[in-house]
Amino acid sequence: MFHKIKIYILPLTAFTLMALSCPLSLRAGAGNNAAADFSGNAELRQAIWRLAAWLPESEDEAPSASRTLTINGAPGLPPFVVNMFFDESLSPWPSRLTITFQAEAVEPSLTLVISDQRPFGGPNLKLTGTPAGSAKESAAAVLEILKNLHARLEDVMPRLAPLVWQRRAEGLETAKTRLLYGARLGSNELYLIRLHAAEFTFRPYHENEFPDQERGDVRTWAARLPQAAILINGGQYYPDRNYMGSLKRDGFDLSAAEHESWRGILAADPRPEAPPGAPLAALIDLETRTEPWLPAHFYNAMQSFMLLDRLGRIRVRDSFNLASRSAIGQDARGNIVLIMTPAAVSLYDLAVALKDPALDLVQVMGLDGGFEAQIMIRQDGAVFASCGVFSITANRALFLPGYSAPLPAVLAVEPR
Repeated sequence: MFHKIKIYILPLTAFTLMALSCPLSLRAGAGNNAAADFSGNAELRQAIWRLAAWLPESEDEAPSASRTLTINGAPGLPPFVVNMFFDESLSPWPSRLTITFQAEAVEPSLTLVISDQRPFGGPNLKLTGTPAGSAKESAAAVLEILKNLHARLEDVMPRLAPLVWQRRAEGLETAKTRLLYGARLGSNELYLIRLHAAEFTFRPYHENEFPDQERGDVRTWAARLPQAAILINGGQYYPDRNYMGSLKRDGFDLSAAEHESWRGILAADPRPEAPPGAPLAALIDLETRTEPWLPAHFYNAMQSFMLLDRLGRIRVRDSFNLASRSAIGQDARGNIVLIMTPAAVSLYDLAVALKDPALDLVQVMGLDGGFEAQIMIRQDGAVFASCGVFSITANRALFLPGYSAPLPAVLAVEPR
């Protein structure tokens, strides 16, 4: 199967065009086909990972399919054509990457081939079609090409497909779009629910409150909490299934203690002693907050890690771990936005995608991912639910369609 995406690039600066016409070192010795060993070149590996984020898997193609990206070249020169070939169904790393382009004064077109037969991008990277010279010089030239291609895509390529918000009830809107960046495996849907705190409150629940009831996924919780219009999974938890961080409903603690390093808290329903102006619901970032209110000023609270803060910083490391994801954001108008994708995406790439201006998000708090990433919305007696299906690390790759993990904790969105 073959998946092709064509990207039209806007006019670029003279410097960028010069760099993308290829460095001078690529104009000589272009016919050299010897393989160069770049084992352990972490910078080259990272550049391949970043470029691959722009080539998502298509829903209707086989997992081992090739993926192609066409990027306009410098004026008067053919486009760059990037091909990635995936031999393993659950590997986000291509076994082979080819970049075909025409450098100045080079006939015919030059093709660079980057291959790696180990899963998960292991260190034995091989390059063929590289210019004559040392391995160090070749790596530097190829690295510059990869970085410039990524920079051009970053400038003009949208992170999300166009989205349209649909009003479902007073203070409740939903949207479904697609991740165009970062969804490396699986269906790339992104589900969004935007809520106004004047109409809804946010209350967490933990399974310890229901000792005689069977553990279950978000659908089980929907039957348990019929008053909830929407449910989303909580944050992470310990092996004994106790919540990892502060969890509080109606002023009562549902967890043992706050997490020392996690700085994000969704708080709702201010107490009488809260400072004037305290909102009905808000994301509180303990690292960047400027408002006088604290989590202790609210009856309901759920703690987790910050994904994206109001300074525009991504607050998670850029790792190669992939999973289905869920998160909670706050937009510039103070609305709370629930977020979920079943795609296999890294936390860092999700944060990059959520910076898309169409969402207008100013803060985002991450929740538990993988099979625990789950969301439910109830309307007109029907229940729609989406559950995570991916959990991929360097040591394991799991894809379990149809499986729904039992959730220790959920956040319920309840009408006021």
